[in-house]
Formats: sequence, structure tokens, C-alpha cells
Amino acid sequence: MKLVTLIVAIACLALAAVAIAQHAPALIGEQKPSRPPAADAAIAIPQPNPDMRAADAPRTLTIGDPAPKPKLARIFKGDTDFRGPTPGKVTVMEFWATWCGPCKAGMPHLSELQEKYASKGVNIVGVTREKPEVVEAFLAQKQWDEKTRYTIALDQDDVTNKAYMTAAKRTGIPCAFVVDGEGKVAWIGHPMTMDEPLEQIVAGTWDRKAFATEYENSQKAARIIAAVRQESRNAQRSGDYRGMMKTLDAAIEEMPEDTGLQMMKFQTMIGPMNDAEGYDLGWKMLKRNRDDAMMLNAIAWYTLDDPAVGDRDFEFAMAAAKAANVAAGGGDPAILDTLARAYYEQGDLDMAIKFQRKAVEKSDGGPMAEGIKTQLQKYRDEASSGRKAG
Repeated sequence: MKLVTLIVAIACLALAAVAIAQHAPALIGEQKPSRPPAADAAIAIPQPNPDMRAADAPRTLTIGDPAPKPKLARIFKGDTDFRGPTPGKVTVMEFWATWCGPCKAGMPHLSELQEKYASKGVNIVGVTREKPEVVEAFLAQKQWDEKTRYTIALDQDDVTNKAYMTAAKRTGIPCAFVVDGEGKVAWIGHPMTMDEPLEQIVAGTWDRKAFATEYENSQKAARIIAAVRQESRNAQRSGDYRGMMKTLDAAIEEMPEDTGLQMMKFQTMIGPMNDAEGYDLGWKMLKRNRDDAMMLNAIAWYTLDDPAVGDRDFEFAMAAAKAANVAAGGGDPAILDTLARAYYEQGDLDMAIKFQRKAVEKSDGGPMAEGIKTQLQKYRDEASSGRKAG
């Protein structure tokens, strides 16, 4: 199962407004932009009216609960006799919309799964709550008609969305609910990560009880992260970070192993709060995470470059950059670029040039490589002109 990975991904996405991830190079004195997120990073798009409920919808829905009976206004294609999950067979209820990019990107994959498991009686049903003419126009396009080789249905009066999405507190699409042969919800998540669970559910080897525990933990983590995000927004508006730190400390107490939360506290303290005690936390993070090259590089780069940091501890930044380089085996160009910057800030142009040259050698082309080369030339220009770094 990959719930741990999912939890970490959620945390990283939630903290992106504050945390600085692995960087791409830029000129001295300029903030390095973050690398683009992975194509599947934005796993959910908010839906309208997530807090509305149908009178007959369950108040909650989670793993192991009986699957609600859908109420559909129309079935556009596929199993036109579909009335709901069938005992003894596996059903996938997938919620989507024509305006949802990730939903459309996943349609060919859902079609492949439908074809793969058709002989096993699996039924994949995509449910939207848009106007029927919108869905008709969408499916009238040849490419989308060909990419949706599974059942496409229209919700009636939001009943199905409320029974599944609202009851499960899921506020983003695409989202899939796999109902097993017992008629119970066995899995909930992004349909692009459904392959392994679906295979086991169809085979009857899925440990629904174990997944229920993991799922609840992930939901709890998501709630904690949401609270931290809200306090972060409040603090950014008001400039008062005390409330945020209380929420953040409570979150860290609940999730002490979450490096994203630790990172957020460190960056908030040495950044907006200008609290030098943040470096005490930074040293602890360095000692506890010597194998995490990306995290070490992130705290080094934030210290060296972020405009919010007023008091830069270059000794700490150097230690973090060196540790990141060791953890990465000395071959990551972005980390070498950070280490070169650390040497530069400490006034050692020779070492800055040495490691920046290594960064160039390890680069594999593209915008990042060009930025690293530009930085190397800047160091060389300063060295040749007799100016000192730092």
C-alpha cells in the first residue's frame, strides 16, 4: 500500500506556500524558483458546495461501510441497466467533471481498467453532476467518446455526490470509491493510484481492515494539515504568527515524524518571525535527517537565499549543504549549486567555483543547466576582477 507516500505528498502540497522545495539555479541575490511539481501532484480539484447533504445521505462514509445506493438521472453510455453496486461483483464509483483536467487525463486509464476486468464483472461508473447538455456535448467529441469506454452517468439532484463525496468528506475530483463484492467500500482515492488495490479487491486478497486504519490515519493527517494551512494564511494576512505556531506545534506533537511540518516551523521562525532560535530546530533537523538529501538541501537553500530571512546563519547553511551533498553521493547538480553558494557567502570564491563547476558537469541540459552555467560564469567574473565574495 502506498498511503504513507500519499500522506507525505499531501503534507508537501499543503505547506508549499511557506516551504521551499528543491531548487533550480538562479543568479546570486535572486530567489531560486521551485522545480515544477510532478504531473500527478495536484491530485484533486475542489468541487462546488462540498458541505451540502441529501436528506437520505449518510452522515459519514469510510472504509468498510456499506456503499450507498446511487441515484442517477441518466446513463449516457456503457451499462445502461446500472442501478448500483451488485452483490458478488466489484464496482468503481468515480466522480468527475468535463472541466476537470486530471479527470480527463485519467479517462484512458479507466477505460483500460474496465477492459482488463470486464470478464471479472467489474463495472466502472463515472458520475458527473453537470448539466446534461454539457455532458452530451463533451461525449459528442470523438476523442472523449473514444477515451470513455466505461459507464458515464449523470447524478440526480446531487444525491449520489452527497452520499459518497460529501459523506466521505472528499472535496476534490477525480475521486474513486471501490465497492467490493460484499457491497462495502473497500478503497477511496485518486483513480490513477487505484491499480494495485483494485487488482487485490477483484482477487479477494485485499485487507480492507488494514487499509481502513491507514485511510483514517491519512484523513487525520489531512485535517491537521488543513488547520495548519488556514493558520498560515491567517498569519500571512495579519503578520501575527503566534496562532500559527500554536497550531503548528500541536500538529508536530500529533505527527512528530513529519519532516514537512518541521520544515515549516523552521522556515517560519527564521523567516517571517525573525526568531534566531529557529536555527536550534534547524540543527536538530540536520542531525535527525542526515540521509534526506532533498530536505537538507531545502533548509540550506532557504537559509542562504529566501528574502524573508533577515539573519542568515551561514555556518548552519554550510553544514546543511555539505550534509546534503554527502547524502546525495556528490552527484546532484542542484545540491552542488547550493554548496557552491554557501562557499560564496562565506567568502571562498575558489571553493564556490570548484563546486559550481562540478554542478555544471553533473547537469543534463535544460533550463537548470543553463542557470548553473550562468552562475559559474558569475563566480569566475568576480574572481577575475579581484572582487571578494560574501
